[in-house]
Formats: sequence, structure tokens, C-alpha cells
Amino acid sequence: MSQSVKVTVFSDLACPWCYVGLRRLDSALAGMPGVQAEKEWHAYLLDWNAPPAGEPIEHALRKKFGPNAPQLMQRVVGSGRQDGVQFADWKWRANTIKGHVLVALARRHGKSHEANEALFSKSYEEGANISDAEVLLEVGRQLGLPEQELQAALGGDELDGELLAEVQQDDTVAKSQLRVSGVPFFLIQSGDSKAYALSGAQPPDVFQEAVQRVLKEAGASSSSTTASSEGAANGGSCTREGCT
Repeated sequence: MSQSVKVTVFSDLACPWCYVGLRRLDSALAGMPGVQAEKEWHAYLLDWNAPPAGEPIEHALRKKFGPNAPQLMQRVVGSGRQDGVQFADWKWRANTIKGHVLVALARRHGKSHEANEALFSKSYEEGANISDAEVLLEVGRQLGLPEQELQAALGGDELDGELLAEVQQDDTVAKSQLRVSGVPFFLIQSGDSKAYALSGAQPPDVFQEAVQRVLKEAGASSSSTTASSEGAANGGSCTREGCT
């Protein structure tokens, strides 16, 4: 008999650790064939004021981290390759507002996980600039999202107001209510169980332990959805100050 969990993820498309976290989460769940997992992704903006057209990644990292930029990139790339993330062609630090609008649209169709995976791949493996609406429209079509909805969301001079409001609301909830300071950030819950929080790109076994704990507690009487403070120590993550 299968058991079910919901994994809510707060993430930014400009965060390389979020890509690593996605791969580790998928790896963990693949090793738990008796568990059905709903994965839902929400926006966390590391920089609302990033250049609208994005900027070359080496320039962006040098500007923020100075001489430590190469070491930062090497740590992320080295960790990612152990999990099948190659970072084969990482060229851009994107402005991710439009990308999050696409993810919000995909979430309405139950495809926010697939949207994040596709956008991470475009950005980090194919060298695409996901600040570009045309790149995002292409991804949306590959996901099978309705063309009319894609054009309304991203095809005009202004972004779809309702979807943009969802992005802003997600960002506010993460920062103000959940006190999330870095991403990726995961909430794992089953039914009325208390949500179990994990911060950072944790190893697969840590995700599995959290899922097992949530399933064990799923029959408890408490219906609180407050995140547990007993999550694992932080994995690799990005904050508004930088990535570690």
C-alpha cells in the first residue's frame, strides 16, 4: 500500500544549489518506491533588482564575491556533478521574475516541478538566458502548457498580473511568515502531520529520513501546519548575501 507526502519547495532559479537540491530530492524519492510524492515549487527571489536582461555569470560573481568567485563556482560544480548535475554551460545570472511567472503558470497545471527542472537545465546545462521571454515561452511549449495562457503570461509588454501577484505572495510568505533566509527550502508533510523543514540541498538520505519521519507522524492528532524546527543542519544554499 503506497503512502503519500507533499513536498513544498521554495527556490530561486538563479540558485545553483536549488538545481542540486532538485536532483537530490528526486534521487531520494526514487529510492522510496512505496511513497507517492506531490512536489510543488514556489518562488523565493534572491534579488528583485537583478538586471532585467540578466548578466554574464562570471561578471556577476566577481562583482559580488571578488577573488573568491572561482572557489565558489568550483564548490557548487563539484558537488553537483556527484548528483548528475554537470553545469556544462553556465553562462548567465538571470533575472528570474519572468521565470517564476512561468513556474506559477505551470503550477496551475500540476507541472511546477517539471518547469523548474527544465529551466534549471536551460540555464545551467544549455547556457540559455532565462531572463528572455522567448526562452521561457519555448520551455512552456515543451511542457505542453496552453499557448493562449503562455502568451497572456509572458508574450506581451507586461507580465500577467495574477501570476506576478502569486510570485510576490510566495516570496512574502517564505521571507516573512516562514522566516526562510536561504534556498532551497523544503517542507515535507503528509495529511495533517506537522510539516518537517529542511534547509539547503541535503543529501538523499536526509530527505528519506525526513519523509519516513513525516509518514510515521501522519496519524498524530495534531493538525498544525507549522514547520518543525527539528530539520537537518543546512546543506548548500543561496541567501540574498550569496551562496555557500
